[in-house]
Amino acid sequence: MIRPTGPRLIINHPVLPSMTERCADSLFYNGTIYTMDDKKKVVTAIAVCDGSIVAVGDDTEVRRSRSRGGERFDLRGRTVLPGFIDCHTHFIQMGVDSMGVDLSHTRTLDDALALIKEAGSKYPEGEWVIATNWKESGWPGGRFITKQDLDSCCPNNPTVAHRVCGHLSTVNSIAIEALCIDSETPDVDLAKGILRESALQLPRKNTEPDDAKKSKALMLATRMAHGLGVTSINDNGQSTDLKIYAAAEKRGRLGVRVWFNTPSCDLDSRIRLGISTGFGSGRLKFGGLKIFCDGALGARTAALSKEYADDPGNKGGLVIDRPELERIVTRANEAGIQVAIHAIGDAGIGEVISAFSRTMRRTSFKGLRNRIEHLELPSHSHLREMRRMGLIASMQPNFIGEWGGTDGMYLSRLGPTRTATNNPFRDVLKAKVKLVFGSDCMPLSPIYGIHSAVNAPHASQKISVSGAIAAYTRDAAFASFEEASKGSLTEGKMADLIVLSDDPFENAERIRSIRVLKTVVGGEALYERKGEKR
Repeated sequence: MIRPTGPRLIINHPVLPSMTERCADSLFYNGTIYTMDDKKKVVTAIAVCDGSIVAVGDDTEVRRSRSRGGERFDLRGRTVLPGFIDCHTHFIQMGVDSMGVDLSHTRTLDDALALIKEAGSKYPEGEWVIATNWKESGWPGGRFITKQDLDSCCPNNPTVAHRVCGHLSTVNSIAIEALCIDSETPDVDLAKGILRESALQLPRKNTEPDDAKKSKALMLATRMAHGLGVTSINDNGQSTDLKIYAAAEKRGRLGVRVWFNTPSCDLDSRIRLGISTGFGSGRLKFGGLKIFCDGALGARTAALSKEYADDPGNKGGLVIDRPELERIVTRANEAGIQVAIHAIGDAGIGEVISAFSRTMRRTSFKGLRNRIEHLELPSHSHLREMRRMGLIASMQPNFIGEWGGTDGMYLSRLGPTRTATNNPFRDVLKAKVKLVFGSDCMPLSPIYGIHSAVNAPHASQKISVSGAIAAYTRDAAFASFEEASKGSLTEGKMADLIVLSDDPFENAERIRSIRVLKTVVGGEALYERKGEKR
């Protein structure tokens, strides 16, 4: 069984005044602090020593913990939560994308093309133009960007425009030539310049940023994370990202705690080196193995049992065959490596659950906390099997905010019946499956995710405020075997906490308007909203 790699901690034992008087170096008081701990749910004060929580309680008892000269933070009644843990990111890539042509806020196709054209006019001839995060579902007409669109914008530069889902991109004619794409290249619509799934590696490899750009991207992504209250991430990046994280940690500049899921192609290397899940430090740990089973609904590549409502005859498809999936899961689990498998469509989810079920006959993965990422269209029988096998549901509530409702992308792709049962957070909890939340960086914002889950449009999706927050804190820590050291604000745990502008429990309908005022990682305030004073 995998065990957390950090020091042994004593949780929920009383802290003696003599100890706290000796070591407490900062005090947060006069607040409404939701600890996410069942024994002491709401307190007003927290004392911190050397990055860890040494006392929680009311102002009077915790105030005694502050040593002479320690910092005092008057919360002025503000709400405090444990730092958010985003369980599914592409963190460095998000930072890289922020340096390119960001199309996420465009309202029409013409707006998007205008931004690409403007950027392209500033590039030397022949240099790549990279645009990211377009989502046609929010545009009138709702069609994909095509090769012809990009040719008109950037006739003299190879150009790629990545869809927000990361499962579909468009390239122009010059890029097609530069990438040696022809009619025999798999997963390519040559007439429209649209690339899917396996073909996406072609522009990605040819536009891979160097280490200096990735280091800058990490700093940009960290700044974004702190402003949104994110103190820990589960990242699904490239193996080369590890050295960027490690270098930042060595310099003392790794401002988030990272649980790094390596790509499935790295399995042999991890087994050879003996790197099991949980190996690392308090800031950077090797996590699980990321495996893809199917594509995405936006790109119409997620594997469905029935055809897409807006693409008759198309059911998407699997990107890995059954024997290979079972082989990877078996080898990873035998080596003590958690697996995190991307599966969105009901057919893809069914394939993953069947693979786990068959794998159990050959090897035990009890205690490995294996995960299904996204899990957008599970059936009730899928959830029962997940409960039986102890699988974690790692889901993205912000997808509901982006594409749910009566006029969103889900409705056009799936039709009304399936739309009403996709991303069924309430059903997951009812089935007693461990639920954790992440963003997939679409967009990175736990508060938006909490709002989207609490105020979801369909009954099977709606959950309580406490349930949504738990999926970003206490239960999220469980997914990375770190529940003994973070996820709740209790004695002995790391002092990762955030201060909010309003209380999410007070007015659920207005959660989205809440702002993060302060972000604290290991007792150090790394973000303070402009204009906010102690």
